[in-house]
Amino acid sequence: MFDLIKFSKVQGSSCWEDESWQIGNTPQQGINWIGALPTCRLVIIKVRHGSYKSDGWADGEKSTYHYSFKTRNEIISFAEKANKVLIDQPDYQYPILLFTEKDKSWSYEGAFSVSEIKSSYVVLERAPVSIWDCSGNKPSNPPSRTSSEADDSAAIDLLLRDSGISSSERMQLIKARVGQGLFRSRVAKVEPCCRITGINDERFLIASHIKPWSKSDNVERLDGHNGLLLAPHIDRLFDKGYITFEGNGRLWVSSKLPVNVHQAWGLDTIIPPKPLTLHQQHYMAYHQKEVFQE
Repeated sequence: MFDLIKFSKVQGSSCWEDESWQIGNTPQQGINWIGALPTCRLVIIKVRHGSYKSDGWADGEKSTYHYSFKTRNEIISFAEKANKVLIDQPDYQYPILLFTEKDKSWSYEGAFSVSEIKSSYVVLERAPVSIWDCSGNKPSNPPSRTSSEADDSAAIDLLLRDSGISSSERMQLIKARVGQGLFRSRVAKVEPCCRITGINDERFLIASHIKPWSKSDNVERLDGHNGLLLAPHIDRLFDKGYITFEGNGRLWVSSKLPVNVHQAWGLDTIIPPKPLTLHQQHYMAYHQKEVFQE
């Protein structure tokens, strides 16, 4: 970890990606963040037993963890980067990966988000970073964990335990996996449901890039405004250019889409259109010009 942190800042090294993947850290507290504040990509927390009296699991199921703010001479400064990345997490939606000390090593506990901010610590929960209903309101009792988050956590856990790959390869694979989850959570803040079917259960929706991933830069690939939450069959139509959307949210259907598919998939019985954001319109202009088959 020491080498990874050090060389993530050295251009041309095996751990260098770009400036947005540099790792910041405060070794005394064991918290690291990837990227620049406030919109960093990921936070990694390593907790040693007994370091802070408030640290520890709040329940027997290990679904909630109390994690203390950093102090200097027993005084908490919320301007400290180590504290700021915790306070800003609910707004910027980046995942927090938690490790706890175990037998002189580290045990990966999973991906978490900040659910409460107390005077001296934050409450971390295994909960979706962002779950919204179709009206844009947050549910009062969200489920404790989505299947996609569980899949991401399990995949990262396997990568961390895989001794058959190098540390640089492991970091690349983890970054790719985290990027998928981060993009999805950011899209969900902008798009609460599928624009065609109205489905808002994220288990059955795909986070689809408006400007294709292969044509986007690193910032665009993780920009929530460069995405739509779509049902799988609608995602297929959008990805292949058989449909697109106007700025006011109205659906355009390509003349090349077979009539039987148009009818079978109910494209004439759609929910009322919702205008795109200005940022979405920017990406959709690319989709209309480069992807859509008129």
